[in-house]
Amino acid sequence: MNDRITTLILAGGRSSRMGQDKAGLLLGEKSVLENILENAIKVSGHVVVMRAPDQPPLSIQSDLSDRIKIGFDRVEGEGPLQGIADSLIHLPAQAERIFVLTCDLPFLSNRWIEALNEAFTEDWDAVCTHSENITNALLALYRPQVLHRAQELLNEGKRRPLELLKGWRVKKLEPTHDLPLEVKDMNTPSEYENAKLHFKLKT
Repeated sequence: MNDRITTLILAGGRSSRMGQDKAGLLLGEKSVLENILENAIKVSGHVVVMRAPDQPPLSIQSDLSDRIKIGFDRVEGEGPLQGIADSLIHLPAQAERIFVLTCDLPFLSNRWIEALNEAFTEDWDAVCTHSENITNALLALYRPQVLHRAQELLNEGKRRPLELLKGWRVKKLEPTHDLPLEVKDMNTPSEYENAKLHFKLKT
């Protein structure tokens, strides 16, 4: 755990393709969000979870809830950049590095989180996951000043998370052959069923 590292988890999306709130979906005895929280807390001194105003309260294990701050998007339906912009008031002043994650990463472990952190040197302003020719700005590690551009981008009518990366020194990190699932997200009921099967086979 490092007080200079904070994790921001975006859990306020509509989950329209899934048909239900992805954060609360169970994988084994824990929700997807709880699995992500457990891994984030291993490296982060603080964790902020952003939700939409109308979403139901989160069910989080009591041993985790004391170290987590829940924030809410001021404007609903504006996408991840809105969640990032609205999270800034909740981020501790001492944070020097901020992980940005989504709540639909069923296979994420602290191995990939640590890999991003180890790749983050003074040469970079952001380290982003890059897999299958796609850069994921929402599975990444940032300097705080990068995230402070979110509101400016929203004011300009820009909504794509990749807009955050423009003009900064960005390292794109590809998962090694032994971590292929770590960076995969989950958006549909069939992908959720596959994730449940994966966890069942592991136990």
